[in-house]
Amino acid sequence: MVIRQSLLSLLESQTIDKITVADICRLSEINRATFYRHYENQYSVLFELEDDLLNQIQPAQEAEAFLEAVFGVFQEKREEWGLLLATHADQGFSDRLYRFFLERLPLIQPSPRRELRHSFLLHGLSGLLIHWAERNFREPAREMADCAIQLLHDLMSGGEPSLI
Repeated sequence: MVIRQSLLSLLESQTIDKITVADICRLSEINRATFYRHYENQYSVLFELEDDLLNQIQPAQEAEAFLEAVFGVFQEKREEWGLLLATHADQGFSDRLYRFFLERLPLIQPSPRRELRHSFLLHGLSGLLIHWAERNFREPAREMADCAIQLLHDLMSGGEPSLI
């Protein structure tokens, strides 16, 4: 836990590519051998943090409930997510979010006709969360979830989007 907290503290003032294992060890007051017993490098700490935060999102049978849970967890853990997303610590996180949504968002399986909408929606959700973090989570989680739900309905039904 101390290693992860140290990484988050360091992300407040520098980017992940500038943070070294030595920096983390110094702030954690541990030696390098202890660090390497748990992690391969600073990126493995980062990825574990992201995974743990994403795994706090409870699965749901309906897309609406799932999206409410997503935005709720992001707002509840706003400090961690803010550092991870707004600082762009993980340049590939948008793709990880896309895969997370693809695996867990309960949508009707896309037909070839809906495949582009489905992909657009999932990438859009990733972008919406990142944008929200960059804006310091100004809007309430419920408002963001409602927006995402409306977009989901508009895009998956094939109708004209009402919020765009």
